[in-house]
Amino acid sequence: MLKIGKHNVGTVDCRYSRSILENNGTLIINGNAQIGAGSKISVLKGGVLELGNEFSITGQSQIICGKHIKFGNCCLMSWDILVMDTDFHKITEKSGNKILNSPAPIIIGDHVWIGCRATILKGVEIADNAIIAAGATITRSITDKNVIYGGSGKDAGIIRSDVEWKL
Repeated sequence: MLKIGKHNVGTVDCRYSRSILENNGTLIINGNAQIGAGSKISVLKGGVLELGNEFSITGQSQIICGKHIKFGNCCLMSWDILVMDTDFHKITEKSGNKILNSPAPIIIGDHVWIGCRATILKGVEIADNAIIAAGATITRSITDKNVIYGGSGKDAGIIRSDVEWKL
């Protein structure tokens, strides 16, 4: 059901690059899942991480779950990805104690491919059949299906529509 250390990439030194699975919350695996060499997954106390069937990380990626991260079925993550739903610190209004950066869930749809060195941050939803371009930083939800989405900040957006990916 869960294989750890698979999907080696030529840039990963499999002899010395350790994979880490730290689970202090809830980990739900809904089928087969593969965690590549050197990947690190941390489910914090109170966090819920759900992996859909045929979930795969190729290597050297990190998932940090403090609230709720859900991957749909047939999701493929390239190498050196960061997915995190928490900041590990609080930012408050200067005039009071209102927290401005609370953890927020990440929901990734079915058949989503996330390119190398992409970053997915809290509060994001990604529609089914989307492709996240290499190096993208995703800070807002992507509601369009069958798109390639890339960039970061105000330059982020749809690169191409009406696409699909196949292995």
